[in-house]
Amino acid sequence: MNDDELKKLWQQQPLRDPAISPAQVMSAMQSKTTQLRRTLLARDILELAACAVVIIIFGIFYFTVSRTPISRLGDLIVIGSSIFIAWKLVHAHRSNPPALPGATVVESLRAELNAVRAQSQLLGNILWWYLLPLGIGIFVCTWGSFTGGLGGLVFNIIYTIGVIALYAFIYRLNQSARAKQLLPVERQLESLIHSAETGEPPDETQVANLRPIFLSMAAADKVKPVEFKVAFWQIAIFGVPGIVGIWFFLMLALTMDNKDWKSKAQIPETFAPSVRAEETNRYSVVARKLIDLLNTGDYAAVQKLYNPGMRNAFPPKETSGFYTQLATGFGRIETFDVPTGGNGGWTAFRLHCQRGELTMSLALDADDKISGIYFKPARESSVNFKSFVLGLFSWQHLVWLPPFFLGGLLYSWLIQKVTKRAVGISILGIHLCKGQNLILWDEIREVRPLKILHVRNLWLIRESGEKTLMHWTPLEGHSDLKAAVESSAPANHPIRKCLSLLKCI
Repeated sequence: MNDDELKKLWQQQPLRDPAISPAQVMSAMQSKTTQLRRTLLARDILELAACAVVIIIFGIFYFTVSRTPISRLGDLIVIGSSIFIAWKLVHAHRSNPPALPGATVVESLRAELNAVRAQSQLLGNILWWYLLPLGIGIFVCTWGSFTGGLGGLVFNIIYTIGVIALYAFIYRLNQSARAKQLLPVERQLESLIHSAETGEPPDETQVANLRPIFLSMAAADKVKPVEFKVAFWQIAIFGVPGIVGIWFFLMLALTMDNKDWKSKAQIPETFAPSVRAEETNRYSVVARKLIDLLNTGDYAAVQKLYNPGMRNAFPPKETSGFYTQLATGFGRIETFDVPTGGNGGWTAFRLHCQRGELTMSLALDADDKISGIYFKPARESSVNFKSFVLGLFSWQHLVWLPPFFLGGLLYSWLIQKVTKRAVGISILGIHLCKGQNLILWDEIREVRPLKILHVRNLWLIRESGEKTLMHWTPLEGHSDLKAAVESSAPANHPIRKCLSLLKCI
């Protein structure tokens, strides 16, 4: 069916009350889908920026904070998930482009329908391609770095519950957006295309789907909604602490990774308090040779430091595998302390590694060959709280605070620019989502305030029980908002009872 036949079909339908030309209907639908594309593009840009930030942060964690192989694997999972999410968004956008300039109206509407369906499927399956991969990476990273202790266990449990609760909220928010923004547009496009392709008049359901378009088009030349956007400070009061919070936890992790904040007093090892000078010298020489070989990965040369009994008990294959695993977990051995003592022929050294500390115990025979070797994680030093706080808020850390603070302001500004018109008020009703969602005054059965901290938003409840959330006190220009509602809303409408929440000057 061509465009002329489509126009004739619409002219024959009893939907023109008030009378609207077919061209106006199609133009309204195309304008709506164009605006929807812009909204989705802005959302994708913010999501891509968020993916880039996550990749950078967890890349830093991989090289600085994460010590164990499992926690570093979690970092890689989060980074890989962010890359996959970015690809998924870009692929969905590029796979459903608008129709070419010379396309018919029906072809244009079908292209928009395909794009809306693709976005609807993305939101419908967000648990599998967005939340679950990121969640797995975060949980692997969190629990992979768990080193024991009741405090660490309680923190990990609370953190895990918090992440699950946050993801449940995000999932529900996206399903609500899908139901209220994408599915109605999808039904409207299907109604138009169905009538165009079959020649059948729209049924009552399709007429209901198209009713908001007809009404808005009927008053398009006479009624312009008074537009309001969310105040910048209302966005910044949540956005800035969120970005600054990222700085705080990053600096906290770096401080905890730095051993300098711990007191220099060492917990005594379970060895004899002293070692004779000559014993100290011979053990230190062997320890120095052994550490140099371990840092270079020359495990064959390490075998030459063993005596015959040690070589039989610890053959080359086992030697290589053990020291490789040790290097993976703790990294390069940077320094070691003088022997702390000995017991039963063993002498202990404290090794300071890139990712932790070890206690290495050696036993030598009469020829200064290693007859026994034993490694264990060193017990931590006592905590110096003052040094910890000074390290956390050192000038090297504070110098990064202003960029993060400015980043929070920039992020809040971008969100405000993307939202632009958050709410529109007209004699027709309340226009939400940049005009994509029109709720007529007579459809609103009840208005119920929703309190979140200092913010008061409104639940718009329809006769069917469906609830739609509307910004209220976070909007700019409370005096103008009150005037718009008083001049547009019907007398005794329930929204008038909420005008007292506004701070009008």
